[in-house]
Amino acid sequence: MATIVGDLGRETKRPLFVRRPFRRAGERDLPLRKNRRRRVLRPVHVLLLLALQAAVFLAAGETYLFLITWDELDIRRVEVRCAKDGLRRALEGHFATARLGNILLCDLDALRVAVRRLAWVEDASVQKVFPATLRISIVERTPFALLERDGLRLADAEGRSLEPVDSPDEYGLPVVSDAGGFARGFADKWAAARACLESLPAAERARLAGIRCGDFGSLELLFRDDPVRVVVDRADPAGDLALFRARRASWEGAYGPLETVDMSYQDRVYLRAAPPAEEPGPNLTKETD
Repeated sequence: MATIVGDLGRETKRPLFVRRPFRRAGERDLPLRKNRRRRVLRPVHVLLLLALQAAVFLAAGETYLFLITWDELDIRRVEVRCAKDGLRRALEGHFATARLGNILLCDLDALRVAVRRLAWVEDASVQKVFPATLRISIVERTPFALLERDGLRLADAEGRSLEPVDSPDEYGLPVVSDAGGFARGFADKWAAARACLESLPAAERARLAGIRCGDFGSLELLFRDDPVRVVVDRADPAGDLALFRARRASWEGAYGPLETVDMSYQDRVYLRAAPPAEEPGPNLTKETD
């Protein structure tokens, strides 16, 4: 604020920067009149507002009823995105005959839960594509090993059965088995076999034919090109197998060909020699003319 001293010696305070309005000569400031008129809402106005609101709701209801019964919004196509051809064809065949109704009324969460119950499906997403299409995207489970339980089955890393298998050579994966048929402790045994398989070097995994689980924390490894059965501990199966590879020549030099090497005990290794090969008997087959 600036202080200005007038001719009569009186001090008046005004803003330092004052913008004077442009005014023509002879014009005077007119007092600002405020509109104090009150608007009264009469009963007729209330009735009109209620009628307008009812008309809006009635129109919305009629529109919704029309849309959910409109044939153009009935689902007529289901698009399945899946890398596994067999699963994609199975889903397309199932939804080709299913009546899914109006796309506005389709429960996507319930449909997603139903799709995820399929053995090969790890996850699924369902989207509405207007006016009459559903798009289902599938994340498939990855085969991890063969599970010998109530028959031979293909299983993923979680131990979930995917489909029956006729022969172990069909997929070239190791077979995980148990002496008791996994009657008890399946989750713990499968977790131990999985950890063992994942810890082995790629070359050893390629040679591995199977893992047999034991009730006392041991795992028996069977190889496709080697008759020796190697029993390792769950704590460090890769380290036990590496020790066997390093000491095998000296052990066989001292005890001959081996049948079983048990390394599941702490600071001890039990060796079982292979039985001597049976000599072939005389050929008693006669040739006839």
